[in-house]
Amino acid sequence: MAIGENDIIVCEGVKKWFGDFQALTGVTTNVKEREVVVVIGPSGSGKSTFIRCINRLEQHQEGLIAV
Repeated sequence: MAIGENDIIVCEGVKKWFGDFQALTGVTTNVKEREVVVVIGPSGSGKSTFIRCINRLEQHQEGLIAV
């Protein structure tokens, strides 16, 4: 996924582990200017971890996050 002209957040293949547990398994998405995005899923699916990685509150092990 290339970074487009109107992209404000780009995530490519983001992976995050806590020990042997893989919390994020190759998340890829982009958010364009003026877009509203909702992250939904069941408890324990990695929603908060993904947002914390975007905000640099958690360090991801693999992939690209560009804000």
